[in-house]
Amino acid sequence: MILGHAATTLVGKRVAPAMPWWLLMVSAFLIDIAMFTFVGLGIETMEPTGGTPSLSNAIVEMTFSHDLIPQIGWTLLAGAIAFAVTRSRLFALIAMALSLAHWLGDLVSGYGHHVFGPDSHSLGTDWYHLNLPAALTFEAALGVLCVFVFTRGRSFSIGARAGLYGLFGVIPFVFLVV
Repeated sequence: MILGHAATTLVGKRVAPAMPWWLLMVSAFLIDIAMFTFVGLGIETMEPTGGTPSLSNAIVEMTFSHDLIPQIGWTLLAGAIAFAVTRSRLFALIAMALSLAHWLGDLVSGYGHHVFGPDSHSLGTDWYHLNLPAALTFEAALGVLCVFVFTRGRSFSIGARAGLYGLFGVIPFVFLVV
């Protein structure tokens, strides 16, 4: 899931309008930031299996960034960062919720995860490999729901609403052809 993680920040912003966007985004993408760092350092793996690189033909091993046991630490770290920067317990809770929502969203719409390491119990649907259209449909539906929550009862122009719904409800399907 990619845009779905960004969409969840809209709900966080709705709950706490004063929470900075950058902090919402870091919280929502913390485990992906860790994953790309670990891939760059050679600790984790994300490699295409051949042909044109796509979401559905990558070999991924994300033990330290996306497995269940490390996720506990990433969730706590997201809250600690938010609290250290803002001194707000509410912002810390939202940061933790966004980090956890990332992991839960990936369980439904992403690569397979494990408890801790590829030899442990597997978790999630692994839809990026097994059913990419279903994964992207879930991501788009989540995006539409988050936009609805964010815009509900607020004055947004028709263009702004259309842009948000298009970004989070339509653009995920671009990954079917990319």
